[in-house]
Amino acid sequence: MKKWITLAFLCLAFFFYMSDRQLFGLLVPLIQEETGMSKMQIGLVDTVMYWVLALAMPFSGFAGDRWPRTRVIALAILGWGTLTLLTGFMGGLLGFIFIRSVVCTSVQTFYGPSAYALMADEHKTTRTTALSLHQGAMYTGMLTSGALVAVILAHFGSWRWVYFLFGGATILVGIAFAAAYWRNSDVATTPSPSHGAQGAARSPGGGESRPSKSIRAGMKAFFGNPAALCAGSGYVALIFSANACMSWAPTFIAEKFSLDVGTVGKGVMFGPNLAAMITVLAAGFVTDFFVRRFPRFRLGIQIAALLCGVPLFAVFGFAHSAGMCFSVLVGWGIVRGLFQSNTFTSIFDVVPPESRASAVGFVNVFAYVIGSFAPVFFGMISQRWGVRGFEVGFATLGALLAAAAAMMAFSYFRLFKKYRVEK
Repeated sequence: MKKWITLAFLCLAFFFYMSDRQLFGLLVPLIQEETGMSKMQIGLVDTVMYWVLALAMPFSGFAGDRWPRTRVIALAILGWGTLTLLTGFMGGLLGFIFIRSVVCTSVQTFYGPSAYALMADEHKTTRTTALSLHQGAMYTGMLTSGALVAVILAHFGSWRWVYFLFGGATILVGIAFAAAYWRNSDVATTPSPSHGAQGAARSPGGGESRPSKSIRAGMKAFFGNPAALCAGSGYVALIFSANACMSWAPTFIAEKFSLDVGTVGKGVMFGPNLAAMITVLAAGFVTDFFVRRFPRFRLGIQIAALLCGVPLFAVFGFAHSAGMCFSVLVGWGIVRGLFQSNTFTSIFDVVPPESRASAVGFVNVFAYVIGSFAPVFFGMISQRWGVRGFEVGFATLGALLAAAAAMMAFSYFRLFKKYRVEK
């Protein structure tokens, strides 16, 4: 029962995590009106955020393997909640970059690796279900944050109150989590001689402690593991493709079919994200059922998902109607849901427990750095070739997914059995 209570806390925290990521984009018109920031300055705030995410991830992964994960999570929630609240006091470019993009984002990165590794430790037979429910909280935040912002603005008028209330609610979640788990943390210390070289000391909460880790040890567990690298390649390709869709799909559909960007934006956001949320939840239960008999099932379902995405992007790029584009994006949401239900669990299948937070950190470095180039790349080709550039660009994403599927298939047939970890 305890592991499900922990999961409920993490889902609530992740809801606010993803909602916080959406707030700035939702409030851009009001922020611009009050602060006078230009579009280029607004874009710079997000660009800096992505690079900070990439740079901070290795250290956050190391922290999750070196120190008690529940304490790292509690401090991260309290930290970003406080900084979200402080964002409401900002008044210009430098303030937003420093508080939101640098400090708040840096603190947020410490949540993910520790949270995913903690869920993997506690949910050995329900691992995919747990991570899928956690992922569902992300989509819930993406789908409802706009409505919550509208309610707050209707009652309080100022965009600053959105940050005050979201930050305050996050702080309350952090306080509750710390109260429940601070004294009952998993302790990461070097095993004492009395336990032997392979022994494991007991934590105050009764769980096994983990040996002290270094960043070098975490790097070796991930970069020295070809099966983990192959599993991570699909995640990188998925993030690159998702960033391209999020940044440019509304503009592409609007320009190609002469539609209003606002109307298109609603179609691009709601249907695909709802489909992804439903799929990720269903796939989690199905995966945990089959993986007991077929250990490579997680990897297999991800390969199948990527291959399904290949023709979808070809159809999307050269679609003859906006309706077809919207339908394809719903299919893309299903593909994302199938893949993301196993994003980190497939990596955990080949990475030992004591290095899993580091593995999450390192794979996210590649995902965020490479994925950050997607908006720039599509902006370049559309500026030079217009709608035709968009068409070819989106169709090309299918080739990227196919290449990632091939790498994962190599692991499926040649590497998985050798590197599999049964914990």
